[in-house]
Amino acid sequence: MTISFSGLISGLDTSSWVEALLSVKQEKVKVLEADLEDLQGVKTTLNDTRSAFSTLRNALEKLTDAKFGGSFDLFAQNSVTSSNEDIFTATVTSNAVRQNYDITVQQLATYTKASAQEAASAVADDDTVLSNLGITAGTLTTYVNGQKHTVNIDSDDTLGDLKARLAEFGIKTEVDESGVLRFSAQNEGDTINIGATTDSSNLASLIGLTQQEDGTYASTNSLYKASVASVLTSEDSGFNQQITAGTFTIGDATFTIDENTTLSSLISEINGNEDAQAYAYWDDATGRLSITSTVEGASYINIEAGTSNFTDVMGFTTSEWDENGELVSSRMYTDAQTLGQNAIFTINGTTMTSTSNTVTSDISRIDGVTLTLKRASTEDDGNTQLSVTQDTTKLVEAVNEFITAYNDAIAKVEEVTASGADLHGETSLTSLKNTLRTYANGSNTTNGGIYKLLSDIGISTSAADGNNLSTDTYTLSLDEDKFLQALQENPDSVKSILAGDNGIFNMMESAVEQSLSATTGYFDVKTSTLDSDISRMEEKISKQNTNIETYRTRLENQFYQMELAIAQMQQNYSSFLS
Repeated sequence: MTISFSGLISGLDTSSWVEALLSVKQEKVKVLEADLEDLQGVKTTLNDTRSAFSTLRNALEKLTDAKFGGSFDLFAQNSVTSSNEDIFTATVTSNAVRQNYDITVQQLATYTKASAQEAASAVADDDTVLSNLGITAGTLTTYVNGQKHTVNIDSDDTLGDLKARLAEFGIKTEVDESGVLRFSAQNEGDTINIGATTDSSNLASLIGLTQQEDGTYASTNSLYKASVASVLTSEDSGFNQQITAGTFTIGDATFTIDENTTLSSLISEINGNEDAQAYAYWDDATGRLSITSTVEGASYINIEAGTSNFTDVMGFTTSEWDENGELVSSRMYTDAQTLGQNAIFTINGTTMTSTSNTVTSDISRIDGVTLTLKRASTEDDGNTQLSVTQDTTKLVEAVNEFITAYNDAIAKVEEVTASGADLHGETSLTSLKNTLRTYANGSNTTNGGIYKLLSDIGISTSAADGNNLSTDTYTLSLDEDKFLQALQENPDSVKSILAGDNGIFNMMESAVEQSLSATTGYFDVKTSTLDSDISRMEEKISKQNTNIETYRTRLENQFYQMELAIAQMQQNYSSFLS
């Protein structure tokens, strides 16, 4: 513990004397701290420079990774165009041969649809609730011999209720065996008219009520008891035959019906199962279930009965079960299915077929190309052309990215190695810069292509002219037109000079990678040296600060002892005088 009385007895400003003595030693610490700050600044500069070369390496790798092929090879990327995308579109991979194809589409592939010839639902009767038919509550206007009568329809009314109310006004209501709802006059010679603009029920519009030549009215749509809300196994489900619980199959999917299954829930289950390869739809107007394949082409939908008679009731199969409910035999009604058709098209005059409108290369024999047929060609369309060409977009982007990274890295080295800069005199860094410049401007005669210089393909340094007399003309730039022309004329040679085994970018990448390699690379070695210097400097500063605190304690103790001695002398002097 430090005890300081600062001249309490002597009246001397001993604290100032202590601080003055300490300041001499603290000046040495300030020098060390300045040296530490310089070392840390050099490390920051080194990290910034490392970052510039890491960016350059990444930019180079985008081009040199062509050796791995596939999507890594920017030189092999293709683009594909259709001269009429209303007829077909296409996608392409790097495997495609770059050429043109004439394509005509004769017909598209369509989907198979299964629908029974007879309705599965029983026709509506007097007990059928109108709301189950989709008829809403509201009013219906009728006229008998011009006399207006308004019929109120409630949400729980049945067809029998409607029939009774209309009968009160002299209108006869009946549903024939095909489910057609008919209205006629009860009394011979009466004239009836049904419907007004003020009606709030949708009855007339929903069923397509139309006046006949004989003055009666008939619905365009048939009325059926079953609906999507029907519980399938219920006795009053509305189907022609009661459906039993159990299983059945569509496509490769097996479905189960239990006592709670509704037609709506079953349709949702079918439509949500990819293995069914089909979707189902209940048509209230026809009382039938239709099943449409999700797979194009002239193929039947696989529909199989199981332990349930559902597919029999729907009219898709005919089956027999034993007394235990086990399926004995079953066959599918192929007549209930309208087969889809295969796509027909020609490529360069050769006619081909496909079960799908998505035509892969194994069908078209155009490697790497997938066609999507959209519509049949007409005489006015003529031949539609498919063109496979080199996709230069990503390649040009990558070259521009390299040029930016290269220029930034070279500029960074120039900056940090300049006289007085943090890395001045770092010969390894200067050597790396000069190596990259040599590769960028030198001739490459080992790549085997017709192009030997980067400038041959549009990558060159700025040239000194009247507006630019600087001797430092090492900044690279891209003449995109010249680059694209070189790619068009000899793409293999462009790839060879840049990313071939002895390509310029491969050599650059090797040099940069060596400088960035862990432990042995320039940046790691330099960082390790700086870390050691920083650590030693921090130890020196810590030791100096400890010595200063020790020196402070000693000085304060000495002045304290001096104060005690003076106090003792004053006490002795006072005793002497007394």
